[in-house]
Amino acid sequence: MTASVWSNDDRSLERHYRTLLLAYPGRHRRRYGPEMITMLLDMAAPGQRRPRPGEALHLLGSGLRQRLRLPAHRPLAVIAAVLLALTLGAFGGAAGSWAGAQTFTDLPDDAAAARLAQQASGAAGDPVLLRSPSPWLEESISTATEVDGNWSVEQARQRFAAEGWSVSDIAPLDGKAATFDPETRSFTDLPMRNSMFSATSDGLVVQVRGFLTAEHGMVHVNSWAQSRPLFLPLIVLGIVIGLVAGWLIAAALAYRIVGAQAERRRNSAALWAVALIALALPAAALYGNVMRAFRYHGDVGPVFTVHSAFTPGSYYPFGPTWQILALTIAGAVLAGAAVLLARPGAQPQPREAAVAG
Repeated sequence: MTASVWSNDDRSLERHYRTLLLAYPGRHRRRYGPEMITMLLDMAAPGQRRPRPGEALHLLGSGLRQRLRLPAHRPLAVIAAVLLALTLGAFGGAAGSWAGAQTFTDLPDDAAAARLAQQASGAAGDPVLLRSPSPWLEESISTATEVDGNWSVEQARQRFAAEGWSVSDIAPLDGKAATFDPETRSFTDLPMRNSMFSATSDGLVVQVRGFLTAEHGMVHVNSWAQSRPLFLPLIVLGIVIGLVAGWLIAAALAYRIVGAQAERRRNSAALWAVALIALALPAAALYGNVMRAFRYHGDVGPVFTVHSAFTPGSYYPFGPTWQILALTIAGAVLAGAAVLLARPGAQPQPREAAVAG
């Protein structure tokens, strides 16, 4: 049955085939699309209204292979594709980390953190409060409250247990204090009673640490959100998606640049090189955070995340605190300029066969 006869009978199958052919890159569809549609309709059974499952999977797989192909005899295109895939893999890991962090329990606000400090210390005063954003860790919140020497860690633990928190055993802590004698200009060590316990409720961890001398002491309360089971899988999924997307984008852009005019082609390639250089340091920071997220997963303390590399801070011992974010923005702007500069022109004739697959 020919395509013309089929089109007069029923256009449903043709529409399905055209939808499946969207898996192929545009350059391939423009050159081979009509021929492929004609061939597929000629091979269809009489009265067939939908592609067979195996046929659909074959078209989708073949289209993906075509999208992954790079221009022949272009070694620089291969290098650029590898670098772009690795770069977007890092940013994909950051996206997965951010998505996973959205499942974490929210940290208490300042008022709630103050109440936790009062619950731990038994004191009614206003504690010193500090939020700790980090280029490596999810944000945590800490408080410090001054108490007298009669503070009891066991009573603090019982107060949390009475509120429904799951509490740990009390553990001793290292630490020492000393007094300075101005006459002898010497220090005298003071005996201390230091201890800690942890309390957990609805994904929030509160660590209470008390440092006491005979007369006074300090109670520190650190709070952070627990990791969720989906956190690490989402990082891996983000990296995989980023790697594939990076290669697909690089392949599409390679054909776009190859088809541009000579001057535009050189300028666009140069901009892409500068963009990849700008993104190299952020990508290295993100992969470093990926390794920390897996290495320290399950340890006591705030969760190591990937996307926290964008938090302003001294990630590296050089450069400003906002360099990771600034380089990321600069690299994205340069990449966008490179895409706009490469105008599609007369595309080289693809060497792949016209058949589906």
